[in-house]
This record gives sequence, C-alpha cells and structure tokens, in this order.
Amino acid sequence: MLDEFARYTALQRDQMPLAMLLVYLKRKGGFVQLNQIWRELGPTGGGPFWNQTTLINKLDKLERLGVVVMEKRILPSPRAEAKKKTNTFYRLSPATPLYPYVYGMLKIYKEEQDRYSSQLVDKPLDHLCRLAGRSSASDPLIGRELEVAKELISEVFSVGGDEVRMMIKERMVRKGMIRDRRRASPEEKTEEKAKAEKKEGGKVQVGKAKRPTRRKRKEAPGQKESE
Repeated sequence: MLDEFARYTALQRDQMPLAMLLVYLKRKGGFVQLNQIWRELGPTGGGPFWNQTTLINKLDKLERLGVVVMEKRILPSPRAEAKKKTNTFYRLSPATPLYPYVYGMLKIYKEEQDRYSSQLVDKPLDHLCRLAGRSSASDPLIGRELEVAKELISEVFSVGGDEVRMMIKERMVRKGMIRDRRRASPEEKTEEKAKAEKKEGGKVQVGKAKRPTRRKRKEAPGQKESE
C-alpha cells in the first residue's frame, strides 16, 4: 500500500492540496460530509481546491488505496424533510500505515508564549512516505504516534530526548492531567503526610494486638494447675 501511495504522490505536481486534505481529515477525526469538505477546502473557505471534480477524484483514489473510508448515508433533504437524499461521507482510515504520521507533515513554530501555529513542510507527501516507511508492522499504533510526536518536537525546538519528555510533562501539569510532587501546595503535602502517618499507626496497632501481654503470659501456668 505504501508503495502505491508513493507512486501516486510522485505524480502530484503540487503536493500541498493532497497533504492539506489528509491533515484536514485527521483533524476532523470522524466522517465528514463531502459538501462540508468542499465548502472548507474549496475557494469559499480559502482552501487549495478550485475544482470539486479534482477533490472528488483525489478522494476516490485515496479510497482505492485504503487511505480513506467512504460511506453513503440517506438523510432528509434540508429543503424538504419529506424528501431523502443520498450523502457521501469520508474519513481517514485508522488502519492505514499513514495514519500515525499525518501530523509529521506539519512544521510547528511558536507565535506567542504558549501559542503555536503550524504549516506544511517542503514536499510534505515525500516526508510522510519516509516517516511511514520507517515504521514496523508489529509496533503498537499509539506507541508509534507518540514516538513521531517526540521526534517532531525534538526537530522543531532542537532539543534532546530528555528535554522533550520534560516539556511534555510540564505541559501535562499545566493542563491538570498530572500533578508535580515537587510543586505540590503545602496543604497537599500536609494532607499526604497525615495520611501516611495514619496508615503507619494502623499497622502498629494491628501488630500489638497479635502479641500477648506480660500479665497474660504469667497467668497462663496457674490456669493449667487449677484445671
């Protein structure tokens, strides 16, 4: 499949329209109606496609290659609810080897503090084929996508692997996804310490309850004699 896609991209005089179509479908995530794709990627939305026939031909070719999935749905007509019309929907196939690397065609740059923008790299489809060609079929999908994201961050900011992991962790802390123990508030630290002490105290009490007292040990022989 990758070889066929590479041959198809080699025929593209301008790689930007097809690359923008793949990025668009990846960002949408699910099925997108053909009319919406044309509205947002056509001349009305300032997109790269000036002819709807060209857009449809590219989508059909991507479907034959297994890159996208097409679905027909019968929906009520917006003008007359009594009438029903067949609508065409497309989505990027998660099963394609290209799926984890679509965002690899983007170059991320910093506009303001904590605000980033992106644009396509030079010859984005060639870059996509190179990224997908390095992957192994046995690798998990999520793991491959994470590795590509780390590699992309490393290239954009010119930092090593340790710095990339630190940047990701700091962003997750700011988003509230994880807590940084080094920056925990005094109240949180006090609460954690109290919980730990309470837990340790419970363990000591349980241990003492199992041991017999000195008085019981002395009374034990006398009880046997009386019996």
